Amino acid sequence: MASFKQRKYCPNCKKVVAADICPSCGKRTIKTTWFTVFWLNGKQIKLNGFKTKRDAEEGYYNYLHTKADIKQEVITTQLLFEKYKHYITVNLKPASVKSACDVIRLYVLPTFADKPIKSITTSDIEKWQEDIINKGFKFKYKSKIYCGFCAMMNYAIKHNYLESNVVNRVGNFKNNEPKKEMLFWTEEEFIKFYKVVDDILWKAFFSFLYFTGCRKGEALALNWKDIDFTNKLVSINKSINRKGLEGASFEITTPKNRASYRTILLPDKLIDILKEYKTFCKKLDGFNESMFVFFGSTPLVEQTIRRRMNEYADIAGIKQIRVHDLRHSHASLLINKGQNILIVSQRLGHSDITQTLNTYSHLMPNKQKEIIGALNIDI
Repeated sequence: MASFKQRKYCPNCKKVVAADICPSCGKRTIKTTWFTVFWLNGKQIKLNGFKTKRDAEEGYYNYLHTKADIKQEVITTQLLFEKYKHYITVNLKPASVKSACDVIRLYVLPTFADKPIKSITTSDIEKWQEDIINKGFKFKYKSKIYCGFCAMMNYAIKHNYLESNVVNRVGNFKNNEPKKEMLFWTEEEFIKFYKVVDDILWKAFFSFLYFTGCRKGEALALNWKDIDFTNKLVSINKSINRKGLEGASFEITTPKNRASYRTILLPDKLIDILKEYKTFCKKLDGFNESMFVFFGSTPLVEQTIRRRMNEYADIAGIKQIRVHDLRHSHASLLINKGQNILIVSQRLGHSDITQTLNTYSHLMPNKQKEIIGALNIDI
């Protein structure tokens, strides 16, 4: 895809600048010629000196037409994958790169590796989808495979290896699975769970997840210096990644999105639990504020977390849920107590309120009768 932009020129400084106001002299710039930037066969091309945007567009298409008779590199799916892998390695987190590459390597390349991407047809994609369906995967995983393939083909379009995305034209797999019921613990269930936890470490960890709604990775990445006991605040500014660097058991990475950087106010009960837990930790050799809150020089192991959580749930006589479902339990608790959904969204670190509504709207009380009450006016 080509981009078309107009140059800006400062008549006072006699130089091209990017802004409407010259950063050097403060004078307003004037707009001059247009230029276009695009990718062709993996190389960035820039064409300059057009009077109007239309001239720049015509120049772009004329350039493509004049180059049409030049022998172009045949891009197979395997070659595209190598280029795409390099691109995402530069732009994404290691865990995201591994996830994206795995689905393509395992479920796309076995079928299309040697096939030129321009020769892939809708029939090819439909047959490929049938093969994936026959593997018996859940919709969520099939959709992940589709999205990975689609993203790679979009990359090909961006770099002018393709004109259109055949994977996108065929569309995603159909979701015929019944909607899964969201699992969470009610307030009463969590109290039963809490009462049987006999270890201060696990009491603090599970209570932290339940009372903050933090993601597991955010909690595991916490250092003691991230908790402000005086103002009852915790700063969420990083996460743990277990699948990023080869040979390492974990790495510290950024939170999930920009909104995930947040400061959460902690309830008094949780502050008391964390204070008791910190007193316990201070007795350990080598304690310092940079240590992981959960626990010490290395964070807790996920398999151990799941096992201990299930053990305590069985003792308490309540249903087993995933560790991530403590996040749902936190949201459910706040929503059922009538808290503002926007504040809930901010506390959870969602990228926007739509995500919160899509996930938890079914938990919100029905307000239809209250609305009708408001509409019953005398006229």
